[in-house]
Amino acid sequence: MTEKRHDEIMTAIMKQLDKKDLNLSDGITVWHSLGTFLFSHIDKENKDISVIYTQMKEYLTEMENAKTKVPQK
Repeated sequence: MTEKRHDEIMTAIMKQLDKKDLNLSDGITVWHSLGTFLFSHIDKENKDISVIYTQMKEYLTEMENAKTKVPQK
């Protein structure tokens, strides 16, 4: 993905999130679409949604584990 394409996608997402009438389900849909889009570009050879979801879950688990290892102030 080029930097220009990335910027176009992020701009479109931010416009959706800036809408005054955006409700929770719309926000979750945008978030879900962004996540699946980003993770589908990690492994361009594999577009299987179950693999993408597995990668997303592994990432979230790693982030949660990292958060618990950081000393709290």
